[in-house]
Amino acid sequence: MFKRSIPFFILATAIFSYNFSLGVSRTIQNNFWVDVLGLRPDQMGLLITARETPGFLTMLVAALTMRFAPSRLASVCFLIMAVGYYAYGLAQSFLGLLPGVLIASSGFHLWITLNSAFGLAVAKEDDAGKTLGDLQAVGFLAGLIGMLGVLIGIGAIGFRTAFAISGVAMLLGAVIITRFPNHLVHRSPQRAVVRRRYRLFYVLNFLEGCRFELFQAFGVFLLVQVYHLAVQAITVLFIINAIGSLVLSPPIGRLIDRFGERPVMFTGYMVMLFSFLGFAWWHDTTAAIGLYVIYNLVLLCEIGVNTYLKKVADPKDVRPSLATGVTVMHVPALVVPILGGALWNAFGFEIPFLLGACFISGSLIASLLIPSPRREANLQAVVVR
Repeated sequence: MFKRSIPFFILATAIFSYNFSLGVSRTIQNNFWVDVLGLRPDQMGLLITARETPGFLTMLVAALTMRFAPSRLASVCFLIMAVGYYAYGLAQSFLGLLPGVLIASSGFHLWITLNSAFGLAVAKEDDAGKTLGDLQAVGFLAGLIGMLGVLIGIGAIGFRTAFAISGVAMLLGAVIITRFPNHLVHRSPQRAVVRRRYRLFYVLNFLEGCRFELFQAFGVFLLVQVYHLAVQAITVLFIINAIGSLVLSPPIGRLIDRFGERPVMFTGYMVMLFSFLGFAWWHDTTAAIGLYVIYNLVLLCEIGVNTYLKKVADPKDVRPSLATGVTVMHVPALVVPILGGALWNAFGFEIPFLLGACFISGSLIASLLIPSPRREANLQAVVVR
């Protein structure tokens, strides 16, 4: 990890600031929403839909900004997030929370269309999985430090000051990312890319989005509202996840490089399916906590979605295709969280997680369609000839 270029370390430092900010804000937000603002399941569904809706517009925004210098655009993303996360702490009600959520989400969803492109820009063809894994490890370490700060200091500073600290950390990231060399990030003249040969990439992103939106809305919410975990307990869970991810992220990247995306992602989806079924059927606080940790660790296997794209896409298509994938992933945000909240209110918390298990089953099937490394090599040889 240490035999890296200066651009890698610039990017890693910016990612550190970014993930420290998220480590603070995301650790406390669910307890803030439930314990301070008193949000209900249906309001959570509406909130997540509002928060994820800017992601639906990502491809359009990316098309309009394709000519901007990547580092400058990334800096603007960080600045927008800084304002939004600071505004979280000013909210006094559900309606008062929405402006900050929409602002932060707009910056976040534009950044994630750039994030992988920056990572791939400092990666070589034969170590893309390891490079992305190393960058994720840096992010997890930063998030861990933010979470430890919450665990130690939240009782003294309170939720609202913690959100202000999150905003300041993101602002530092906005300054750092401006130093990244723009020429390393491929800037295609194309405004958007939707190609038939990338359809499996789109399918994987769509199914990931369906599952992601449900868990974003109701994963931690379940632990806080149903099992009554305090903010300190939630913080400890986040810390456990961060440590586990920090340790496992580089090895999983290397597993993808060695064995290909299909077996790694299939295994991850199997564990996710077990976790969602457990949330629905295993009504026990300890079990729910364990399943939450397991689920978050196997999310690392989804590095394979982007490394798969890098293998099958033309270099000029990578960045706009990532934007397309993010947009596809956020299409379910318009419906799935609201549907999940309504199902929770009408039938209980089990039903949204059973619905999520159905989506994960689809991901299992889709992952089996990813070509093996030998078949990929044969296909590329055919293309070359």
